[in-house]
Amino acid sequence: MMFEIDRGIDIPGSRTRYPFMEMEPGDSILFQDAKKAVSARVAAVRYAGKQEPPWGFTLRRVEGGWRLWRTI
Repeated sequence: MMFEIDRGIDIPGSRTRYPFMEMEPGDSILFQDAKKAVSARVAAVRYAGKQEPPWGFTLRRVEGGWRLWRTI
């Protein structure tokens, strides 16, 4: 079986639905639904572990819902 090698094809961007890449320490996202907030926290932890140096996120209950902060 032969495979053809392709060159010059861009790698697709991140598949995350959250704007983690644009966030700086101290930035946060508000979620009104706890289930969506927890889902975002899981995605954030996975994303954070791939950054060099690693990033940090924390999720807290606040007035109006749940807020996910980038800490590092």
